[in-house]
Amino acid sequence: MVLLILACDKPDDKKDDPPEFVDGWTLVWQDEFEGDGPVDSTKWEQPEYNRKNNDNGPDGWWLKEDSYLDGEGNLAIRARRIDNLNFDGDAYDYSTGAVRSINRFEQTFGRFEARVKLPSQAGWWVAFWLMSPTVFNEDGSGQDGTEIDIMEGFGWTNKIFHALHWDGYGAAHRSESINMELPGIRDGFHTFTLEWNSAEYIFFVDSVETWRSSAGGVSQVPAYIKLTGELSTTPGAIGDWWANDPEFVYFPDYYLIDYVRVWIED
Repeated sequence: MVLLILACDKPDDKKDDPPEFVDGWTLVWQDEFEGDGPVDSTKWEQPEYNRKNNDNGPDGWWLKEDSYLDGEGNLAIRARRIDNLNFDGDAYDYSTGAVRSINRFEQTFGRFEARVKLPSQAGWWVAFWLMSPTVFNEDGSGQDGTEIDIMEGFGWTNKIFHALHWDGYGAAHRSESINMELPGIRDGFHTFTLEWNSAEYIFFVDSVETWRSSAGGVSQVPAYIKLTGELSTTPGAIGDWWANDPEFVYFPDYYLIDYVRVWIED
């Protein structure tokens, strides 16, 4: 893992969205998250299950009601405490939201971009990522499917991750990542971009290249988009190097997504 400390650009003005046109690329899919109420079910699935089980403490659920349009041009993904007695008898648990384009939009290669405002509270983390169902294949290569984490952000710090995972999540699991400190990344909206071609992955924050890699052998298969919150009370997750402890955090907290856009190269 490599640690970089970079100066973050001034946050974008929410009233001046970056143009949909990008020279050399053709826009093929987007969601601008206009309106309020439920997300567009023709573009997104909202998974619901016990995402982060903890046998010795509160769990972290994905619930459909924690991802919705906020009426201000954003997808809101919310983290909150919930009364979980209806689930498993715990005194209380936590929930966050998630959306994914599985079985709706999947693409191999292209330019994938989201403009987001990161949460402000400790205790949970958020992501903009791509997933291929074949990431579980264990053949020593990521060419048949890689989890591509365009951005992982943590609510108590300026830390941002880019990461690649392949060969499943068991003993054969492989990964490569970069860990950056970006002062100012919590202020306003910022843009996270991946350019994925047959030879490499290239990552950008606010149009500045931050990492490029071909680790594992670049995936050559379709992937779908995920925008998620995650919360876990297991010891590893609440450590200072990860998300920190949600017990003393003021909830609810929010991860806002202004848009998601996908282009293919001309």
